[in-house]
Order: sequence, then C-alpha cells, then structure tokens
Amino acid sequence: MGREADVASDDIAAPPERVAGPETTGTDTAFQVEQHGIDPIPLTDRHGHPRELFSVWFAANLIFTYVILGALVIGFGLGFWAAVAAVVVGHLFYILLGFGALSGPRAGTATIVVSRSAFGIFGNAPAVFLSWITVVGWQAVNVVIGTLVLFELAKSVGLPGSTATKVVAFLLLMIVTYGVAVWGHATIVVMNTVFSIALGVGTIVLVALVVPDANWSFAGSANAGIGAWLLAVLVVAAAPFSYMNYPADYTRYLEPGTPQRPIILNTAIGSFIPAVVITMVGVIAATATDMTDPIAGISKLVPGWFLDIYYLVIVGGTITNNFLNSYSSGLNLQALGVRIARHRAVLIDAVIAGAMSIYALFVFNFVDSFTQFLSLMVLWIAPWTGIYLTDMWLRRTRYDMEALHRRGGGAYWYRSGWNPVALVALVLGTVVAALFANSTLYVGPLVGLIDGGDISIFAGFLVAATIYYAGMRGKLAEASR
Repeated sequence: MGREADVASDDIAAPPERVAGPETTGTDTAFQVEQHGIDPIPLTDRHGHPRELFSVWFAANLIFTYVILGALVIGFGLGFWAAVAAVVVGHLFYILLGFGALSGPRAGTATIVVSRSAFGIFGNAPAVFLSWITVVGWQAVNVVIGTLVLFELAKSVGLPGSTATKVVAFLLLMIVTYGVAVWGHATIVVMNTVFSIALGVGTIVLVALVVPDANWSFAGSANAGIGAWLLAVLVVAAAPFSYMNYPADYTRYLEPGTPQRPIILNTAIGSFIPAVVITMVGVIAATATDMTDPIAGISKLVPGWFLDIYYLVIVGGTITNNFLNSYSSGLNLQALGVRIARHRAVLIDAVIAGAMSIYALFVFNFVDSFTQFLSLMVLWIAPWTGIYLTDMWLRRTRYDMEALHRRGGGAYWYRSGWNPVALVALVLGTVVAALFANSTLYVGPLVGLIDGGDISIFAGFLVAATIYYAGMRGKLAEASR
C-alpha cells in the first residue's frame, strides 16, 4: 500500500466511473441537476457548512416508522420506563452515523466508495450490491406507505376512493421523491431544510396531543426480562445502523479541513432528536390504546381537525426519507461499476422501486414480509460498519482520493483488488450476528443464552471490528510512515 493523501487534489485524473459528457464539469446548485456522482469532488466545488447536516438528517428522520418501533417496544412486554430506556439507548447509536460522515470531506466521495480503502477496489463490490438492494427496497416500502396514507388523505377531503385516486397519489409521490433526487445534493439540502420546519411543527403538535394520554405507570408484562429489553434495544438500534452505508454522501462537498466535531454533532443530533421523539410517540400511544394498526391507533388519540395534518406529516416523512434513499442508491449503482451519469442512475432505481411499489399497491401487498426481510439486512451492515469505522480510525481519516478510483494498483489494490482481512472480518462478523439474531423470519441458535433477546448487530459489529483491527493495525501503521 502506498502513502495516503491527507487532503484532496485538483489534478486527479477522471476515474473509470466518471461518465463523459455533462457530468464532467461538475456543479452543485439547488434545482439544477447535480453534475457530480461518485467521482472525487474537486476543491473548487467544495462548499457548504456542517450546520446544513442537521436539517438534512432531521427531516429524513421525521418518519412514521419510528411510531411503529415505539409500539413494538411496548409489544415486547416492557413497562413504560424500561421502554424509554430502550428507545434512548438504541438511538444513541446515531453517534456512529456522525463518525461515519467524517470521511466525506477528506475522501470527497460517497461512503460506499470510501469503504474500498478497507475491502479493496473489487472486494468492496459484495457490500455495495447488498447496500444497493437494501436502499432500493426501503425506497419501495416508503413509496407504498406514503401512497396509502396520501390515498386516505384524499378520501378524507372528499375525493373518490377509487383506483384512479390511488394511482394519482402514487404518481405524486414518485414525481416529488425522484425529481428532487435527480436534481441532487444541493436541492436535497434546501428541501429538507424546508421540510424539517414544516414536519417539525406538525410533530410538536402531535406530541402535545398524544402526551396527555400517556400511562406513565404502565407496568408491561411480568414475564418481560432482560431478553425482551435487549430485543427492544436491537429493534431501535437497527434504525441508525441502517443509515451507515451513506453518511459521507452528504458531507463530501464540505472542504477537507472542515472541523470534525460539528460534522459529528449535526449528523448525530439531527438524527437522534426526531428519532427519539417520534419513537416515544409510539411508546406513549401503545400504553393508551391498541396499536395493532398504528395509523388507526394514533387517530384515536388526536382530534378530528388534526387527522389530515397527521396524514401530511406521515407522507412528508416518507418523502424526505426517500430523498436520501433514492439519491444514495444512485451513487451505489455507480459504485457497482454501472457506467452511467448519477441522475440517470437515480431514474433506474426509480423504475425498479416504482415497479415493486405498483405490485404491492395494486396486485399483492407484500410490504410487511418484505420489511421483515429488509430488517435482517442489518446482519451484514453492522459488521460492515465495524470494519468501515475501524479502517477510518486506523487511517486517521486520511485517504488517497485517486487510489479509491484506480483499478490495477494503488493504496487499496491489496491482492488483485481484494483485501482478505476485511472479507474474513465481514463474513465472520455476519455469522456471529446471525447466531444471536431473533426476528420473525429467523431465530439464531444462541438466542437462548440471552433470554431470547437479540444482540446480533452489536456482536457482529464488535467481532468484525476486532478482527479487522488485529489484521490491519500493523500494515496501516507501516504504510503511514
């Protein structure tokens, strides 16, 4: 491995992924198609401030999924205060998202490309493929949820409850979501700033209306022990881990010398606050009413005049969350080696996610089972996160920008483009995670050791990070001399 550069360079040759044509000039202006993809962002195009990360992640986390998580936590049999502890501890893992964002300014490219430094130019491909599948899948889930809620809103204001109305709702969701993603990074920053204010106000009102119904002394089940609490923490922590494959996507335009602390804090706190607040809405609601149907359950706790606003908050959250999903999935597709401009990659993902959504909306509703499948994807992303963060720490966030895009040599070529240490760490971390997983679709053989709980992502993270550290510490120390 060669010496790694501490900052970006303006004279880096265009990497293989760079597509000739409009994308080669590179700008990032709101409501214009962003001209960069995963290619290194030159210093002349670096702009922005860490404070913009707060609104990007705040808006993306104002999502209805957290209400469902809160109801699930109570459903595991926990009492109110045990549930509160599980929610807070689980969402504290958003600090990892903040650390994961640090590579963006230094490497000037997407998270899933930065991880080539650990896995190798070719060895990174399996993780990129899994990342792409996961992100496209969550896009489809969000589109389905948003369409169904927008359909209910349409009926509540007097529009016919027909297939045509549902089709219009679907098209509106698709146009807004993927239109913004095609425009790109700067547009997402602007739109999520606006949405963070609007959805934030709606969420504050929702909290004010639901809190009076809280059963602060809710005892839960007498049979719920440490296993149930660990399971609850795992379910909550899966949310911050599910974002770990793309935090640098939204920091890569910052200047290389941007202070690290504000990057970490704005990313982590911008995610943590809405996540905790909305998950607690689900917890509180579950202590007061039946949350088998979360939308109907919340509807019982709010006055009629707020119901349509509540629907809008849900729809808005699916849109802002999908801004990030759809944008980053396009970068994932480029990282897989698909030689196509970023905005066209987004459109490919829109077709795939749209087709899945149409099937779920109009043919067969597979969303619940598919969501359970996607939830199992944290079994790979937790070990991958451990390797990615450990590699970043060992390198002190110093990357060779050119080598991240070079095939056939360079600091990250390892053995013909593969780093065996990282791949072994990923496989073993995933295997260990699977041993301790406890989900609807799969139960690991060792969950009995933890009272039926689930520590899969924590075990996978620690095992993979430890193996990678042991195997690469000396090599990276030698290369940095």
